[in-house]
Amino acid sequence: MNLEKSQISNIVSFFRIVCNLKKIKREGWIHKSKIDLPESVADHSYSMCTISMVLADILNLHTEHIMKMANLHDLAESLVGDKMPDSISPEKKALVEDKAMKIILSKLPGPLREKYLDIWNEYVDNSTDSAKFVHNVDKLEMAVQAKEYEFDGYSKQSLQVFLKSANDYIAKSEPDIVFEILQKVNDNSK
Repeated sequence: MNLEKSQISNIVSFFRIVCNLKKIKREGWIHKSKIDLPESVADHSYSMCTISMVLADILNLHTEHIMKMANLHDLAESLVGDKMPDSISPEKKALVEDKAMKIILSKLPGPLREKYLDIWNEYVDNSTDSAKFVHNVDKLEMAVQAKEYEFDGYSKQSLQVFLKSANDYIAKSEPDIVFEILQKVNDNSK
């Protein structure tokens, strides 16, 4: 695909938006557990993508599609920030993130824009097996990170809200490898 100069400029703009995720701190860790230097949204997305890759390969799922979904799932936060569930209604959050995602993806060539928007909408709708898997991995990654903060010396009690959220969410799905791994994460050993 040959790109025009304006398309190249737009892609650079897209990359800068993506890189902004490194500056966006995960608000839940700050407000609920008083983590001094919490992970960024980019840190979370990287871990999610890697966990998704490994588990999707083990389960013989469509790994490339799932990794794309994991990479895209929080991209809107590069423009709107990481909103706490109690700071914005789910409806308002969906509208704000949808608008941001359309702005972000507008920087890409048409076919790519549509492809990525479809994948992101699939995640948001959470109606496919791939989307449900990525939502479960999102919660699993949160639990793994909570345990890492606990091992770093942060209050186990303040981190329980994250572990409970992951356990409650993943327990609603069919028992599978994500649930089994979560149970191991809940084990107090390193």
